[in-house]
Amino acid sequence: MTSLKERVSQKSQDANNNEPKRNPEIDAKIDRYMKDHPERVKYIQSVPREHLERKAMLQDALKYHARLERQSIEESAVKKFLKENPDIAEAIEQKIAKVPDEQKQKARLNLGRREATKTALKIT
Repeated sequence: MTSLKERVSQKSQDANNNEPKRNPEIDAKIDRYMKDHPERVKYIQSVPREHLERKAMLQDALKYHARLERQSIEESAVKKFLKENPDIAEAIEQKIAKVPDEQKQKARLNLGRREATKTALKIT
């Protein structure tokens, strides 16, 4: 069993290490895929680094925009729910009355989402 001092020291070293953590299970999957698909490995190795970086950035951008779209749809649904349920909307407004203005919208959406979920899950 390692001491607290050793664990803190190890965490500090890990934090200072700029390399990403590696998961042995994921590494094994990657190695297996590379072994099974040498032609794909050869292709990837032949592609210029800038192209691979741009491809990775495109994937990030697509995920980002998909997340924004989901959030927009969810926000619209919560607003519609609160409009259809003014008593719940009023209760939420009372709960967030002391929340700072810059955080009210997020708090309203979180509470509205929770109430909409509870309402949808009620068994009658």
